[in-house]
Amino acid sequence: MERQKDQDNTKEQRRKPRIETSNFVGYTIFDLDRKTIDQGTGRTINLSQNGLLLKTQKALKGAFVMLMTIDLDGNDVRVEGRLIYSAENPTTGHYLSGVEFTGSKDKQLQAIVTFVKAYQHRKHKKK
Repeated sequence: MERQKDQDNTKEQRRKPRIETSNFVGYTIFDLDRKTIDQGTGRTINLSQNGLLLKTQKALKGAFVMLMTIDLDGNDVRVEGRLIYSAENPTTGHYLSGVEFTGSKDKQLQAIVTFVKAYQHRKHKKK
């Protein structure tokens, strides 16, 4: 099966389809020894079963990331990931970082459901 090409006419690298989202998240970055090296906030751009694209004000440098958000019931939701890349968008000055989910599939699924529900709730609330 040939992968679809994106708008830049390059081969699509993603293994799973993406869902557009825009969710506020907190993050903590860890080094290979799992020591905290940075913290901050960002917004999800899109997500899939395997990971997400995160928009931040600064480059994310480290090996692992813990993403934290609040679900519609006010509960903390955390998901672990491996930092794949972080690159500046020269047009906006923001950084886009690819995060591949790690850890238990149950926690990954819970985070995905939380992100989608929160995004859909805000989207329909605006109408």
